[in-house]
Amino acid sequence: MSTNDARIDALLEAINKDIAEREEIAASAMLTLEQMNTSPKDYKDACHQFGANLFVAGYLRHIKDVVETRDIKSAENIIRFHAYHQETKGAMDDGCDVSLGQAAVTVILKKYVDEFFEC
Repeated sequence: MSTNDARIDALLEAINKDIAEREEIAASAMLTLEQMNTSPKDYKDACHQFGANLFVAGYLRHIKDVVETRDIKSAENIIRFHAYHQETKGAMDDGCDVSLGQAAVTVILKKYVDEFFEC
């Protein structure tokens, strides 16, 4: 197995782990949303958790689709592109619901850059 294949496999493993974690948090939030006597605050918090984590999981699935082509340069380009754009163009502190998801995506993608593409 080549170095690039090993790196792609490790990257895919990391992406799959992060997607699973985000989906688990969203599923837990859905359990709160389905409770009969949830307080308005808990319901709103669960909605935020559900939305933000599905946003992140969906974003990572898109990245994963590119990585699965097994072209290491394309994988690096898409990860760097989105990490940069989320950080520089994303509105991570504007108080909107998507901000939490954007911040999480930025952190995760920068972690991938540091771990898999900075030598």
